[in-house]
Amino acid sequence: MTGATGVIARAVAVAALAATGCADGGGVTLRPVIELPPATSDAYPMAALDQWTLSIAEQGDPSPLSLQTREPPSPPTLAGVPFGDDLVVHLSGTSAGVEIAYGRTCAVSVPGDVLEPHLYFARTVSWGPAPRPAAGNRRRAGGYQRLDGAAVLAGGADGATAIEVFDPRAGAFSTLASQLAPRDGATLSPLLDGRALIVGGRDPDGALVALAEILDAKSDAIAARSEGVPAVSEHAAATLVDGSVIVAGGVGPAGVTAQAWEFGVDAAGQIAAPRLLFDGLALARAGHTMTRLGDDVGADVLVVGGRDASGAPVGLAELYRPLFESFETIEGSGSTMIAPRWGHRAVRMPGGFVLILGGVDPEPVTQLELYDPGLGTFVDAGQLPEGAGVTGMSATPLPDGGVLIAGGFDAAGQRTASAFVARLDEIDGRLVVVGTDSLDVPRADHTAVPLCDGTILVVGGADDPDAPAERYNPSSTGRR
Repeated sequence: MTGATGVIARAVAVAALAATGCADGGGVTLRPVIELPPATSDAYPMAALDQWTLSIAEQGDPSPLSLQTREPPSPPTLAGVPFGDDLVVHLSGTSAGVEIAYGRTCAVSVPGDVLEPHLYFARTVSWGPAPRPAAGNRRRAGGYQRLDGAAVLAGGADGATAIEVFDPRAGAFSTLASQLAPRDGATLSPLLDGRALIVGGRDPDGALVALAEILDAKSDAIAARSEGVPAVSEHAAATLVDGSVIVAGGVGPAGVTAQAWEFGVDAAGQIAAPRLLFDGLALARAGHTMTRLGDDVGADVLVVGGRDASGAPVGLAELYRPLFESFETIEGSGSTMIAPRWGHRAVRMPGGFVLILGGVDPEPVTQLELYDPGLGTFVDAGQLPEGAGVTGMSATPLPDGGVLIAGGFDAAGQRTASAFVARLDEIDGRLVVVGTDSLDVPRADHTAVPLCDGTILVVGGADDPDAPAERYNPSSTGRR
């Protein structure tokens, strides 16, 4: 296990929950373990702080059950905290009445299995160094949030097989004993039970891999299946609301394909035989994206971009209709992409809109566009800011509905440390992109995973194998 090694300082190294009742026999006293970025970091919050407020509330409820305000450096405590499940501890720091720092725990039980709730407290809209992973230069690893809120990082380029877990409750990385098959370009799709399905890619020799693996990062186990599994790379995948996974397109043994498959698990929890769908993509493509448009049963999946068998960028968009098990092209005025591309990012935003950014055609594409699911059209959303990553960047949803765009290769092909936040204007619905705190380390082909406390963990993609991970602390909006 790799610890914080001095990167994160503990401001309060005391037992977090004194499990002794109050004088009247009700509740406990809460003293959280506060984790701070180092004093040399721009994210360090204490220098300008004149007041901090500690509170506890039910998850999703902005009304506190208990609250106390103090002046630093004396840490606030809460007495008489009621027993309960799915409670969240919040710490807000202000300067001249303006919130400049914030942190919260993942959901805890009082009293319960978590007796030392960690709380990462930092300046908002800022990056702070996190512990060092096993390899700070790992590229194109798969990543997802486990059901308990930890981040899982799996596989990647250059024959990477290791699986690492960052647990925000401990503020540390651990490496699992299990190892994945070495491959680059696989898709990783989270399943409803907290596991993840990994399909396709190429081995270190460049050969296509006909292998599916289910990773259980909680029990440190991997189940594999090769029978009936397609050998594809540069494909796309999406997890449906019912938990099945659709894999479509990519480059197979015969070239760019339009075939699509449904993956699921059997009654024993193992990988079921993948089912080749009768209706594949309308157009064979590789390097495309698939984005589920909602969380209701039968929600459509948007397929955009990619390159066809001739290497030309694809502007035709399609929808996968789960209830009909078929793909349909989107027809009508404005139904094709404004800037056809491949190797891009596509992220669902509030209202079901999909932001499409970056990629190549084969030249770098800076055009931003939004897919409007109500009209079935693509809308011009401006340009990526100068210095933004065009390929290899991460685009991660934020708790307030924005999208954090970080790192990547810029239009000149250089790794960048730039970071931006894209969000929809509440009044006119336009896309607004503003700069935010830059990464400490230029990165590209890194992995970004949201954590259960609302922060974003970024790992890998650096030149230096000893580069630490980084953690972005958004504003408190949407994190209650």
